[in-house]
Amino acid sequence: MSDTGWHHPDQPNDPSQQHQPNMPPPPSWQAPQQPGVVPLRPLSLTEIIDAAVKTMRSYPAVMLGVAAIVVTISTIISYPTQASITNTANDLSPDATGEEVMDAIGPSLTGAGIAMVVGLVASAFLTGFLTTVVGKAVLGRPARFGEVWAEVKPQLGRLVGLALLPIIPMFGLALIVGLVAVVAAPLLLIVGPAAFVVAIWLYVLYFALAAPALVLERCGVIESIKRSRALVQKSWWRVFGILLLALILVTVIASIIQIPFGLAGGGASMFSGEPGEITFFGIVVGTIGAIIAGTITEPFRAAVTALIYTDQRMRREGLDIELARNAGTQPPQQ
Repeated sequence: MSDTGWHHPDQPNDPSQQHQPNMPPPPSWQAPQQPGVVPLRPLSLTEIIDAAVKTMRSYPAVMLGVAAIVVTISTIISYPTQASITNTANDLSPDATGEEVMDAIGPSLTGAGIAMVVGLVASAFLTGFLTTVVGKAVLGRPARFGEVWAEVKPQLGRLVGLALLPIIPMFGLALIVGLVAVVAAPLLLIVGPAAFVVAIWLYVLYFALAAPALVLERCGVIESIKRSRALVQKSWWRVFGILLLALILVTVIASIIQIPFGLAGGGASMFSGEPGEITFFGIVVGTIGAIIAGTITEPFRAAVTALIYTDQRMRREGLDIELARNAGTQPPQQ
C-alpha cells in the first residue's frame, strides 16, 4: 500500500524525506496527530487493546459483518463434522481395535478434511480483510467492502500459503517428540516441554507479524516472514506478551458467550435419554454459540495483531512520520 504509507521501509515514497529509525523527526514536524484510531506514535498496551475495540465499533459492517458471514460459513461446515466424530467415538466399545475405530470414523474424516480446507481459506481471507480495514482505520479513512476486497483478492493465495507454512516446522517438532517417545520415553518429560517452548518461540518470531506485513506491504510469503523476524527479534517478549493477553481475552470472551449455548445443548442431550450424545438441537445451539463467539473474537484478534505490527514499525522504522504525511498531516513551515 505505498499510496497510504505502508510500503516496505527499503522502498520509501520519498527517499529524501525518509525518517531513519531511532533518530528524531525532521525539525519541521510538529507533535504527531491522531487521524484515526491510534495516535501516530509508539503505542502502549492499553492503546493497542483500546484501538482494537475502537476499530470494531467504528467499522462494524466490514469488521463484524464480514466476520459474521465468514465465521458462519466455516462453522456450519466444521461443527457438525466435529459432533459426528464425537458421537461415533462415544458409541465405540472401549475394546475397539484401531481398525474398527478407523472404519467407524473414516467417513467423518473426509468431512473433517473438507472443513479444514474451508477453515484455512476462511481464516486467510478474514485475516487479510480485517488487517486491511485496520490499516485504513489507523489513517482514519473509510473502508468499504468493495475497496477492501479489491486489495485483498490478489493476495489471498499468498495468505493461504502463509497459513500453511507454520505446519512444516510444527510437524517436524512433533515428529521429534514422537521419536523420543518411542526410543526413550523417560526423556519425553524434558523433550516435550522443550519442543513446546521452541514452537512458540519460532511462531512468534517468524509468523506473528507476517500476515500484516504481507497484506499492508504487499510482499511475498518469504519476504513477509523475514519482515516478521525483523520486527519481532528485539521485542520478542513484548510482542509475545501482548499476543498472549489478547489470546486470554479472546478465550474468556468466547467461553462466556458459549457457556449458555453449551448448557442448553447438554441439557437437550440429557433429556434425549442418551447422555453424552450430541443431538441435532445441540449441534444447532452449539453452532450458533460458536458463530457469535467467532464474530466478536476474530476481528479483535486480527486488529490486535495488525496494531502490534503498526506499533513495531513506528518504534523501529519511523512509520509514524510516513503515516502522518500520508494521512494529510502537513508539517508546519518554519
